[in-house]
Amino acid sequence: MSYKNFPKYVLRTPLFPFSFYKDLTHNVVIEEDQLKQICTNEIIKEAIFLASPSLHQEFEKWLKGDIKEKTASDRMMYSVLKYISRMSSRCTPFGLFAGTAVGQFSDTTTIQLSDKSKNDRHTRLDMNYLVALSQDIVKDKNVRNQLLFYPNTSIYKAGKQLRYVEYTYVESRRVHHIVAVENSEYLQKVLTKARMGAYLNDLATLLVDDEITNEEASGFIDQLVESQLLISELEPSVSGPEFLDQIIPVLKKLSGTEQVISELENVKLVLHTIDKNMGNSANAYIELSESLKKLGTGFELKYMFQTDMNLSLEANTIGYDTLKKIKKGLTVLNKLTLPPKDTLISRFRTAFYERYESREVPLSKALDVELGIGFLQDKDSGDVSQIVDDLVLPFQQGKVGVRDVKWSSIHSLLHKKLVECIKHQQKILILEDNDFRELEENWEDLPDTISSMIELVQIDNTEKIVMSSCGGSSAANLLGRFCHGDEALNTYTKEIIDVETKINSDKILAEIVHLPESRVGNILMRPAFRKYEIPYLAKSILNEENQLLLDDLMISASTNGKVKLRSKKFDKEVVPHLTNAHNFSSNALPIYQFLANMQTQNLRGGIAFDWGPFAEEYDFLPRVEYRDIIFSSAVWNISSSEIEPLLKNMNDENIFTNELKKITEHKNLPQFVLLVDGDNELLINTKNNTSMKMLLNTVKKRSRFKLKEFLHTEESIAKEGVNTFTNQIVVSFYNEKKLKNLQN
Repeated sequence: MSYKNFPKYVLRTPLFPFSFYKDLTHNVVIEEDQLKQICTNEIIKEAIFLASPSLHQEFEKWLKGDIKEKTASDRMMYSVLKYISRMSSRCTPFGLFAGTAVGQFSDTTTIQLSDKSKNDRHTRLDMNYLVALSQDIVKDKNVRNQLLFYPNTSIYKAGKQLRYVEYTYVESRRVHHIVAVENSEYLQKVLTKARMGAYLNDLATLLVDDEITNEEASGFIDQLVESQLLISELEPSVSGPEFLDQIIPVLKKLSGTEQVISELENVKLVLHTIDKNMGNSANAYIELSESLKKLGTGFELKYMFQTDMNLSLEANTIGYDTLKKIKKGLTVLNKLTLPPKDTLISRFRTAFYERYESREVPLSKALDVELGIGFLQDKDSGDVSQIVDDLVLPFQQGKVGVRDVKWSSIHSLLHKKLVECIKHQQKILILEDNDFRELEENWEDLPDTISSMIELVQIDNTEKIVMSSCGGSSAANLLGRFCHGDEALNTYTKEIIDVETKINSDKILAEIVHLPESRVGNILMRPAFRKYEIPYLAKSILNEENQLLLDDLMISASTNGKVKLRSKKFDKEVVPHLTNAHNFSSNALPIYQFLANMQTQNLRGGIAFDWGPFAEEYDFLPRVEYRDIIFSSAVWNISSSEIEPLLKNMNDENIFTNELKKITEHKNLPQFVLLVDGDNELLINTKNNTSMKMLLNTVKKRSRFKLKEFLHTEESIAKEGVNTFTNQIVVSFYNEKKLKNLQN
């Protein structure tokens, strides 16, 4: 195996132990007063406020007994129960619901949490508000005249025109448009001067001559700002210090900004005070938001605050024996994962070579949908002509559903074992070494660093490792956004990136700096990890020398090789990186999508267990185990017709209880299951009517939904005193073979 683990890992656990939820749902029904009593806990109240300020307002009314209507009261109970479920079972960091901590491998496994009141936390203003604020500040004529302005980072030449991307807001969502303007002598003069940053007055003076007055020149420059050809130094960035910490130093250089500075520094002070405590009242946030109204930028309270939580632990180590098992699991996943034969990049490479052969062309020209080939090939979505993109054509589903199925020898193996499990009513499918002895193990087509999200569970007094996949274009991707509030995590993430830099010492690893949508900035915001950046519709805080602008990037391709990106400035190959967990495939601009897809060119993006064509076809899929490793939990695919008797009898507790018993016995459902919604999982107690009604209220309009077995028990390894917590552990690896080859 070419990959070696980093000596550290990242632990993720929820705020409350599993027993908290188990005790709450112990009886057949949760009484409303019982739930209200639990919700007087100040930490729960703050966690709910941060998750949904709009719900919190109704939540407070419910706590006081001001919601009299039963239907409305039940809805509130289900909403609150969802949050309680999440903060006592789901490990994904979100507000105060769950947090992270860096641990390290050792001789023994010991995870002992401190009391939740000792957890650290980091609260900041939401990017949605900060972006709107920065735009409003720039509208002030006095401020605008004191700011440095730069060319829009999406500008490129197209014949006698310049093209660039501008954005407008439609119902608070950012909409992008490609705009073409004449590449005039005056415009070129302005953009050249602005390259290193320039004041608007100086740019206007540049144009004044015998024929152009100062007033006309200033008007022209103002037009360039309004049309976004020029952007200010207050343009949002998603790399470097947090955006508020970028705004304040800029304002401190200007005159007439004292009130804004005072208000923003007060924000930092209040948030720092809030972060000293777990269980702040909602009023602390509301008063702060009221104070911010003085600045005149509108906002919605639900898009105002973002909080991350750092766990406090007495001990946080995982034993080397567990690590050995994880590595063994990786070798099996490697064998079970086929390389992709057809990817967006491979299709692009083929189209590029057909058009340009071995010629090198500017990236912006190649990805222009009119001048070049765009990025997405043979796709209905993505590169759409503006002439027809507002036409909605009716879609008719055929009476017989048809889908393409990819079938391999691995699927044959799984199918054979699956049929045997069903035949003998077995709940566990066992994989053995002989099953994949003939399959190849390849470590050469994976990214330089990769991560696996595992869970440690105790089943029948045996430690089991739950792991279904390992991959990512970089092991740093899952960690980047949490680094501002956790120095230990920041240090560890930089160690990962340093290894990637060493492995690619002959190339430029460049961070993609792009803000597709204001609110997405909360996910995208991370420290400036890499020496080089590619800014695209966002600002880079690096020196101009370390920025790879669009007009510096060239692209070429070979027929069976790869697409190559090159910097003219450095005459080096460029490997783009996006060190965050943003889903860049959704409605992304072609250049952003191309750069992000280049991260895993000619590589398997990861290795994973996958049921493939069977995932949706069977009512029940058994747990899949190999030795002490669980590759897939048991899954139940349930149709709407199966829950119809429950939906009909929601208001009759006795009939509901009887129907519930019938269904759980017929489906052989365990007491605790998870409702699976993509990446989201909601814990359900099938022996508790209130919990099941919460589930039904969530899925009642769906034709099908998926339940998964919940594997954590009260014997979990993550403990706080006698209480046990669910856990997720991010274990990362680097290609030791590549590193050693370079060092030799």
